[in-house]
Amino acid sequence: MLPRIILIVLLLLTASAPAQEGEIEDFAELDLEELLDVVFAASKHKQSIIWSPSAITVFTREDIRSSGATTLTDLLRRVPGFDVYELKPSYPLVGARALTDDSNNLVLMIVDGREDLVELSGFPLWASLTFDLEEIERVEVIRGPGSTLYGANAFSAVVNVTTIGGPSKNDADVILSAGDEGQNRLFGRYRDSFALGGGTLDFGAGLGTSARRSASDRSCDIIRTDFRTNGFVRYSHGERFNVSVHGGVMEGTGNIFMHAGELRAEYVLNHWVMGKAESALGEKLRLKAQLYHSRYYGEFQARAKLSAYGVWLSDVPDLHMDTNSMDGQVQLDFQVSDRLMLMAGGNLRYTTLGSAQLLLRDDDELRGAGFVHVQYSPLDVLQLTGGLRLDLNTDTEAALSPRAVAVFRPWPQQAFRLGYALAFRKPSFFESRVHMRIENAAFPEIFDTFKEKFGNEDLVNEIVHSVEAGWRAHLLGDRLLLSVDLFYNVYLNTICFDVEIPTRMGFPDVANADLMYENTTDTLNSLGGEAEIVWRPAEKASLWGNLSLRWVRNADTGDRMPSEPVLRANLGGRILLQSGLLFDLALHYVSEYKFPLVDPVDTLSPHELMPLGNEFLLIGRLGYRTALTGLDSLEAGLTIRAPLGRPFREYAGVPIALPGLDGSISDFGGELLVRLVSFYLRASF
Repeated sequence: MLPRIILIVLLLLTASAPAQEGEIEDFAELDLEELLDVVFAASKHKQSIIWSPSAITVFTREDIRSSGATTLTDLLRRVPGFDVYELKPSYPLVGARALTDDSNNLVLMIVDGREDLVELSGFPLWASLTFDLEEIERVEVIRGPGSTLYGANAFSAVVNVTTIGGPSKNDADVILSAGDEGQNRLFGRYRDSFALGGGTLDFGAGLGTSARRSASDRSCDIIRTDFRTNGFVRYSHGERFNVSVHGGVMEGTGNIFMHAGELRAEYVLNHWVMGKAESALGEKLRLKAQLYHSRYYGEFQARAKLSAYGVWLSDVPDLHMDTNSMDGQVQLDFQVSDRLMLMAGGNLRYTTLGSAQLLLRDDDELRGAGFVHVQYSPLDVLQLTGGLRLDLNTDTEAALSPRAVAVFRPWPQQAFRLGYALAFRKPSFFESRVHMRIENAAFPEIFDTFKEKFGNEDLVNEIVHSVEAGWRAHLLGDRLLLSVDLFYNVYLNTICFDVEIPTRMGFPDVANADLMYENTTDTLNSLGGEAEIVWRPAEKASLWGNLSLRWVRNADTGDRMPSEPVLRANLGGRILLQSGLLFDLALHYVSEYKFPLVDPVDTLSPHELMPLGNEFLLIGRLGYRTALTGLDSLEAGLTIRAPLGRPFREYAGVPIALPGLDGSISDFGGELLVRLVSFYLRASF
């Protein structure tokens, strides 16, 4: 009934007014140059990338399908300055510009307008999405703060994914792949459309399964996404309005890293349903609205025991968690004149959390927000962008997120950008309100201590002040693209997990220990830049490269953060023919950095730093495409992800026996990256 109710409500909202020039995200109808020139995410409406008020990276459908990436996170490795670390195959870390760690919650992912994250932890399920990489039409990545438009957790970047393009054509795709480490993947998609009542009804659905064994964690055996489906139904009436219903489901298993040890996800369920509408209200106004419900359910088994200084403290109970969110959003665009555009909007979200093993101060949260956005061009060569957003919730203090950007375009194909923005990250449910009920413990006082530790109700929002400057040029008839982006960030109230356990008579003094999330009082600074070049000597061939440098320091002590690599570099090339050879190769390099190494036998004891980085990773695709009778195309080939040289880790980890758990030798912590080669077959009908 819920999708029907949403559809009826949104149809009522859109029953209005004559047509106007639309803002509907119809990327499928654009040619190559337009696909690379037009962006949406930086200002929540279409504009030339030259005028973008944010540093932004765009991946088109052809970029995605030709790349050797088989996951969204491997595709994001190509973004300048992006951190992607595979802590576990089911738990990759994604960050940008600074402070990327296992909390994994500084990048916001938007999918077709919906925040795709787990409210319990505050981060996306990067490895457990309800859609397949094959379904993505476009990815736009805002590098830098985005809270003015997107609110909490749009802290260091926003990944905006579009899975629906223009009107669907009668087509279908099937992809089958298998390879090293038990990799297998089967996915199918069908889309179609037909005329209805003077408009067009189009629909589509995808269904798939995938599996992969961890190369270094044999106790986990198979990391499997057992089931994944994603679909939509949309009705469009020219440019007057469109209304759609979307939904997705994912079921799977995997491992999740926690500060006190790892959790085995025995069963994870992620499902959602959303209704959207967009309508013209006269010649200058356009209304957008959406309503969605999402649910995340998980059953977890601990893979470590809590111990300190060689003394067992307690077992970690099996956990069952269930979070539900209902979110409604509305946005009004007012094109006052050719030079002035005003936008305003708001949203309201209600979230509940249930768990028998976790002790919660509150089991629900209400969030509300409102924003205004202005773009004004006083001169043909100058665009001014300003905005302000206010976020309120029942858990932490209010947050104001301003932005002001000037873009100067002295020549048609070159522009300079200077701006300031403030972003914030709201403490997650887990950080701010989750305590633990312990069943088995070494000392009586441990029971009461753990009922009060871990979550910290006094946490405040993390804050980042960011000053950015940039230059972008499209030269030689858009065959040569150049960009340079500089940033200086100041981070305040950074949240970290504080572990300090004193000793008493040679034993851990848990009653007087600090075991909880805290806001640090230190100020952190990040200074850096990103440079990118793309050369397209022919329509179906390109060479690209990007380089990022950053220095992250503690402003109070002057010490450099050891977990921050100074240099990241990416280099690649592509040949993509409609019929014949296709070749896409990307080489990724990161300089040395260090992460704390957790000992699973002594999880709460002080950690040592493990040197990482200074390694190369190759991701590529080699295939052949042809047209056959009855098929639009048939493609076969190989995808490869392999270290150049010895296998390496991107996050601290160590092989160790886990007695009393499953008795096997496993890697605890970061995954060991080994060669992964798969054969694939893709057919399009």
